[in-house]
Amino acid sequence: MADSAEGRPEPGEGTAGPREGVLHRVAEAGRAMSDAAVLYHGELSSRLGLGATDWKILGLVQAAGSVSAGELVRRSGLKPASITGVLDRLERRGLLRRVRDEADRRRVLVEPAPGLEDGRVELFEGLLRRLAELCGHYTDAELELVAGFMEEAARRQLEATAELQGRERPGR
Repeated sequence: MADSAEGRPEPGEGTAGPREGVLHRVAEAGRAMSDAAVLYHGELSSRLGLGATDWKILGLVQAAGSVSAGELVRRSGLKPASITGVLDRLERRGLLRRVRDEADRRRVLVEPAPGLEDGRVELFEGLLRRLAELCGHYTDAELELVAGFMEEAARRQLEATAELQGRERPGR
């Protein structure tokens, strides 16, 4: 079995047994995290009276701070007309605003409305408290490893999503 520079087996290699079991646990944990996130964010969006798509687009805008509609199309996979509809709804609700790009006055950016976080932070308090408690059980080095794995897994999932978007859908 070949080892990578970091001393780990090359991708796709490994012995049957303990590694297989760990890989299965990682896959199951990823699935469980995904399910938990969907349930949690579904409840949050429901409490705010938003649909799941509107909630996720609002999250993308918050993460970016300031973003163009075109970039939201790229990041979300939604069609331009769908993004326009979502942005119109969120703007009407006072959750975001459209502003002119100072660098290019022809371009419009979307940003979170001032005070968006006010009154909504308490919705996250329970989760943030639980995650802080969990992190307390790990060293900084262990948390760096976990963060690196999660970042890389997210990047690869986005790559797989782009790959699927480029394929023809079955049955069409």
